[in-house]
Amino acid sequence: MEIDKVEKVHSIGYRLKDAKVTVNQDYKFNVAGLKAEGKQGEVNNMPQWVGKILADNNLGVLDSPDMITELKQALSKEKMVGEYQISTLDSHFYIKLKESMKELNRDDFDKVESMMLELFRMRRGKLVKLADSIKLNSDLYNKLTVEEVVFYKTIYENSIEFENQIKGEQDE
Repeated sequence: MEIDKVEKVHSIGYRLKDAKVTVNQDYKFNVAGLKAEGKQGEVNNMPQWVGKILADNNLGVLDSPDMITELKQALSKEKMVGEYQISTLDSHFYIKLKESMKELNRDDFDKVESMMLELFRMRRGKLVKLADSIKLNSDLYNKLTVEEVVFYKTIYENSIEFENQIKGEQDE
């Protein structure tokens, strides 16, 4: 499966997860059978996508993770674990990071994108080495993002296929 399709499915799943929203102003709505109401000052759990709509309309503040801090921590951890180990990232790390980057001004966006690419390049190099030597196991799987799992499997399968071609083995 292609990374963009996997990412799209997981993005939808992420937006369906509950998030905390602090209500700025009383609201009440019923849209397509989804009823919700909130009083000023309350903290409500609701699907991320609903919270985003409320936040965009200044009816509430969506409690979202500070992805810039998470990115800095991830980059630091990745450097500390060394060349032959990979640190753990939340499976939706890049999805959440890209979503939060949409809110940044151009200068901040460029700085965050630069850090994201540094992390990505480090992890990509490690994943290529790992995928060339071992099959994806549950321990490793739990450390990777959804995009990295697709990348890993592609590298692993291509590596096996290439090795078989070199050895002269063919599927019969």
